[in-house]
Amino acid sequence: MALIQISNQSTKNLGKKSTIRFTQSICPDCNMILDAEVFERDNQVFMSKICPTHGECEELYFGSYEMYKKFSTYWVDGKGAHAPNVMIDKCSCPNNCGLCSNHLSHSGLANMIVTNRCDLTCWYCFFYVKKGLEGAYMYEPDHEQVRGMMKTLKAERPIPGNSMQITGGEPMLREDITDLIKIMKEEGVDHIQMNTNGIRHAMDPEAAREVRLAGCNNLYLSFDGVTARTNPKNHWEIPYALDSCRKTGTTVVFVPTVIKSINDHELGGIIRYAQKNMDVVHAVNFQPVSLTGRMGKGEREKYRITVPDCIQRIEEQTNGEVTVDDWFPVPSCMPLTNVIEAFSSKPKYELSIHFACGAGTYIFEDEETKKFVPLT
Repeated sequence: MALIQISNQSTKNLGKKSTIRFTQSICPDCNMILDAEVFERDNQVFMSKICPTHGECEELYFGSYEMYKKFSTYWVDGKGAHAPNVMIDKCSCPNNCGLCSNHLSHSGLANMIVTNRCDLTCWYCFFYVKKGLEGAYMYEPDHEQVRGMMKTLKAERPIPGNSMQITGGEPMLREDITDLIKIMKEEGVDHIQMNTNGIRHAMDPEAAREVRLAGCNNLYLSFDGVTARTNPKNHWEIPYALDSCRKTGTTVVFVPTVIKSINDHELGGIIRYAQKNMDVVHAVNFQPVSLTGRMGKGEREKYRITVPDCIQRIEEQTNGEVTVDDWFPVPSCMPLTNVIEAFSSKPKYELSIHFACGAGTYIFEDEETKKFVPLT
């Protein structure tokens, strides 16, 4: 495996911008596959592409070039998919979706959509389908289909998949959700987490208990802010959902969708709320909003926020207790995987996703001062 490092010497000066590399992207209007340029300007990273029909499109890609350079030193290709279910000679995403032979990483946390129904209508959700919209349909795999997908996951090589996220829609709307979880456990999945808004866990503690007994280890719990204004969808239900998780021994990961100008001023508050409930909340996974709908450039610029932007706001809103230097990209753990593989002589899970996809840090609480102490 070769470590690829991006340095200043590899760039080409093009006026006020410096090219970092070339890649492929798609036109936001027609989805045509296009050549794209990734470049630096004013210490930010942008991506630009030109569609022959819809013209040039330039978007902010990474809010800090300094962080981009630091994170890029951890860029490394993974083992890939040795048993893909889509064989292709040339990558043509997104025209032939599936685990194809061009993937450079194996499945880390597989996602299964068990329904596209939801009891909420969040405007930013890329699964949201307006009720009554022409062409809208309900998707819910039956038990046989779920079992078949589990067998496909376990057949992956060199690492058989054993970690699953149940998602939707809202999974808890399925009355047979416990049956689906049991099927996953029967097929050898070790870790199951559920992506949920937590409303049913709050309103129906018995359902929460049944889901836990069936084998769900963790809730990937939507939580967008500490006020009713920033988190109208489940602000009042969250305390009751956490109480149900305490009683059933279910751990929680808060999952805020971060939207610039909407809730990016409450990132520190979300972490503080997690701190107050750290007996059950073990992590916070901030997810910058994915702007997949049709909206103008002005709206995209208004709402778009990137990973470095979130990290900078966290430093500001925790009064410097968690700094920008405390964060590392996901593939930074790859060297440890390599060491374990060397000792065990067996393939091990590796998180070799692109360095710009996400970053993390671990923090402790000082028992006396209650301040955060980053491990990194």
